Amino acid sequence: MEQTAELRTAIENLYATFASYPLRRDTNACTCCHSPEDEKRLHKNSLRELRAEDLELYATDALFVWGDVDDFKHFLPRIFELAAKYGEEFADQPIIFNKLYHGEWRYWPDAEQSAVEHFFRALWTCLLNQEPRDHFGDEIEDWLCGIAQAAFCLSPYLDAWLALETENARLNLARFIAETDFLLPNHHATAFWGERAELFSEVAVWVRGDAVKARMSVIASEYPQYDFVERAFTSLP
Repeated sequence: MEQTAELRTAIENLYATFASYPLRRDTNACTCCHSPEDEKRLHKNSLRELRAEDLELYATDALFVWGDVDDFKHFLPRIFELAAKYGEEFADQPIIFNKLYHGEWRYWPDAEQSAVEHFFRALWTCLLNQEPRDHFGDEIEDWLCGIAQAAFCLSPYLDAWLALETENARLNLARFIAETDFLLPNHHATAFWGERAELFSEVAVWVRGDAVKARMSVIASEYPQYDFVERAFTSLP
């Protein structure tokens, strides 16, 4: 993802906020699941210089079979930075952000919660303003599902989407509607959404709502040259 200044600021804020959590000599990886070499990868460079391949195993297994909450807080800034940069090429977004839920992040100090929220807001805005390439609607859903693993509700993110007046945000709304299955009457929460079925329903209701219909009416009139815009608009109930 091409990062905005706001997102870079949010990532720097994560580094500053979680800097007090040191890297332990041994982060207690499950020996049935991980080798000593896996542990060594976490220590081979400074936090900011750890590569995606150094952290991908930890990012997937943290808290479940590798380390405790303080260990995760140490790596969180770099994991989130790599997630923003590489997306699912690094690790599935729902797997990464689900760590917040299992780490009970809503009981963390206020400054830490605020830093995570700032990151999510900046990430979301940056994502929606990316070029609306083919199948980008599916990618937006992956990120939204990831955020849903940590959020109590998604309405702030959905409302923020409709408030964005950029061309890319508008076209990405059409991509999202045309390329995902939220409008299908028998489409239910599965896979990672299954853990957040109420938030899946929140998105489905939003897609069918009057606010989205009104916005798509405008988008359809402004961008009739795009097939995916027509498909999105005509699919709305």
